[in-house]
Amino acid sequence: MKRGIKILAVCLITILIIIGCTDKKNPVGTGGQQGPTPIEIEIGSDQFSNFYSFEDSLKNYNSDKLLVGNYYSNESDNQLVTLLKFTSLVDTFYQEITNSKIVLRIRENHNFDVIDNTTLKVGKMNLDWFESTATWKEPTDSTSWTNAEFSLNDGDDFELLNDLDITLENEDSLTIVIPDDLVEEWILQDSINYGLAFFTEDADKFVEIYSSENDDNAPKIYFDYQETVEDTIATVYRVATHDVHIGITDDDYAIFPDRLIISDIQPIRMTMKFDIPANIFADADTFTTSIDDTLLYLQRLTINRADLVLAYDPNLPSAYPIDTGMNIDPFILVSDTLNLNDPTKPLIGDDDYEDLYIASSYDSLTSDAFKINITSIVQNLVAGEYENYGIMLRSLYESYDLKHTEFMIDPKIEILFTPPYLEE
Repeated sequence: MKRGIKILAVCLITILIIIGCTDKKNPVGTGGQQGPTPIEIEIGSDQFSNFYSFEDSLKNYNSDKLLVGNYYSNESDNQLVTLLKFTSLVDTFYQEITNSKIVLRIRENHNFDVIDNTTLKVGKMNLDWFESTATWKEPTDSTSWTNAEFSLNDGDDFELLNDLDITLENEDSLTIVIPDDLVEEWILQDSINYGLAFFTEDADKFVEIYSSENDDNAPKIYFDYQETVEDTIATVYRVATHDVHIGITDDDYAIFPDRLIISDIQPIRMTMKFDIPANIFADADTFTTSIDDTLLYLQRLTINRADLVLAYDPNLPSAYPIDTGMNIDPFILVSDTLNLNDPTKPLIGDDDYEDLYIASSYDSLTSDAFKINITSIVQNLVAGEYENYGIMLRSLYESYDLKHTEFMIDPKIEILFTPPYLEE
């Protein structure tokens, strides 16, 4: 009986402690009884400066799509070539390979109304390349193309395969019949199997195809063969083992002052700076405060949410493709050195910004404005954890597709904050 009384007493004491704790005011002001109420404020465009957009390098690796074609955007031509390689085909074969074909699954088609051997070009690669490093400038991390950059001239970096039978089925499946002796060569001399190049010479048309990262729709090669004379003919297929698209670039990293452009190909990033006047918090604080130390006040307030709001200009080129969306990531700058004088390097280097691991913000690009979550950045700036050199923004999927958009030079920041709680 005494033991039961002790247990009951412990339970009562625990309940009283919990009640006592929940009756206290919330020290961070995000709820709680009689605590400070969150306040909405806004930093206007008059507090912003240092607007730049700038090109960065095109790198495509481990993407689930590949691009073939040409598109004009952001004052430049975007020419894209897809490279495919099929290795580990079969160990040997009897007599000959037959019925060789490659099947590509289409993800999106822009103006590529007729896909045949007059519009889609296929070439046998003459040089080896690495998926992880291939760009328009170099096929591997230690070699260059035949010329200073990838060449679309027959005989340089590839040999054109003429008069191929190319058919489009159900608008989403592309079959390309390739020479059987080419597959035989790849099997017998796999050390010189450098794969194929796909491109078009026609302007303003491109096609997106699924890459080998997409299990169900990966590029596949099919062919018939007999392993030995005793075997029956079998049809086999293999998924592409290496694939990448490369895009035409120049050695100049263009800078666009006083413009806010986001682009995936050619990748274009944005940078800007904004001031956060301390008085905007104090002036908005309707809760009586006795904190005379401004820094202490800023350190103790709570930034519940901060959104950078970028408005679209209807007079500027519309986003592309139509009815699509974009994910934008913000980064905090940790250096005030902008590379304005060396066109061979991007405006901001990898060491000039840090990732505070803010989740990407998404918008359909059909709304009036794009809201980008920069809560962690504002929290750190207000608390004095970082010097305020500004921010950089880039698309999550740069080098991945052809999406791009431009914003007005009229940004603002919407902030929800809670003043510090003061013990009475």
